[in-house]
Amino acid sequence: MATGWDVRAAQVDQKPITLRAGQYFKIPLGFRAFCPEGWWFKLEPRSSTFAKKKVHALCGIIDETYENELVFAGQYIPDLTEMGHDLVINFGDAIGQIIPFQRQPMIVQGVSNVEFDQLCALRNGKRGTGGFGSTGT
Repeated sequence: MATGWDVRAAQVDQKPITLRAGQYFKIPLGFRAFCPEGWWFKLEPRSSTFAKKKVHALCGIIDETYENELVFAGQYIPDLTEMGHDLVINFGDAIGQIIPFQRQPMIVQGVSNVEFDQLCALRNGKRGTGGFGSTGT
């Protein structure tokens, strides 16, 4: 059994969508769905959509309260050798996959910056304030 289900482009007018390099887009999927309580969906590109078409998924979280038509939001980022070549998405093209996730319980507690620094010191963290890539590895 597959982890996710393929979703397909479903433009109302059924006309092809032409994507230019770097373009952000929203492709309608032609259906509405909502998750059972305690679940959420994530929209991801199919591996072939990413590897062959260079389509990246963006903003693919659908929570249990969303009730509108699903859309695949993404960006077309071709390799440098393919720049200047448009990508055409036809009606019915498999563009992504929808994957169900069970929401995990989490307790969130507010703390001051001083308390947070004390908690970091207790963890013996090595990150410091350098930000991304500051672990030295």
